[in-house]
Amino acid sequence: MDYEVSSHDLLVKMEEFHNHYGKLMHTVLSKHSVNQSAFLIMKTIKDEKKTLKELTAITSLDKSTLSRQVNALGKKGWLLKEVGSDKRFSYLSLTEEALTLTNTLLFEIEQQLGYILRGWPTDEKQLFLVLLGRANRSMSQFETQLKEETARR
Repeated sequence: MDYEVSSHDLLVKMEEFHNHYGKLMHTVLSKHSVNQSAFLIMKTIKDEKKTLKELTAITSLDKSTLSRQVNALGKKGWLLKEVGSDKRFSYLSLTEEALTLTNTLLFEIEQQLGYILRGWPTDEKQLFLVLLGRANRSMSQFETQLKEETARR
């Protein structure tokens, strides 16, 4: 029996999931006195040095927010700045303390999610993974189309 699923119903469920996930993140991050923007930056440069320009593109954070968070992370002693061969760019990386904290946060978030999904059968977890991947690809393609259309105007 096929029936139409409305975009409104999907939107409501996505917002509900987003809110629950946001609360989970907030709980874990608050426990360690880290805000979401700082965590996003820390996750992004965890494995590879990045410039501010690269961070702006990857995180989609506003330049002022990014600059403020980078300065705050630097004051906490969690961020290292390394001047590149081109003096106009500095490469940012995490200190050992910040790397340990980032890995702890990622582990705790993953642990919480695992606990939440503990009653789900493996095939449903796999289906959820596939559907999230499909939704992300569709949204990414839509964003690309919008950028191309905007550039043509």
